[in-house]
Amino acid sequence: MDLEDRVRALEDRGEIERLKYEYARRLDDDEFDSVVELFTEDATYALEGWGTHEGHAEIAAFIETTLADAFEYTAHVMHHPTIDVDVDTASAEWYLEIHYALADGTAGWRQGRYFDEYEKVDGEWLFSSMSHTIFARQRSEYEVVEDERYGEIIEYGAPR
Repeated sequence: MDLEDRVRALEDRGEIERLKYEYARRLDDDEFDSVVELFTEDATYALEGWGTHEGHAEIAAFIETTLADAFEYTAHVMHHPTIDVDVDTASAEWYLEIHYALADGTAGWRQGRYFDEYEKVDGEWLFSSMSHTIFARQRSEYEVVEDERYGEIIEYGAPR
């Protein structure tokens, strides 16, 4: 692999990392209608316990209804990726932590792994397949704590 190929591989890896972080940001910021834009038209989206969804229409419907309705808030943390790039395709495994609250007054966290496949379409990296598995979780009741020692409490989704 010559220097130009090595630089391109590093740039591709950086673009793939940004794609994954953008996916998390859009979910956490309730931008559900735009998440599907990060996937190829024929992508597969399989989340443990939530089923498998294929193609833009199914993925968008699932995200905009099921995921959007299930959570009061989420905070996705993806880290320690192993990314393998092969010209216009790539694969990755990511560690996953999700902190969340549900409308029923419970909150929790989950840990697991994402397994992704990517394709470069018109010069842009997109997910062609995404799945995750959960290997640890915890859930309990929660409450928002308002205490002057912590400063102003900012409601989730509110302008900062």
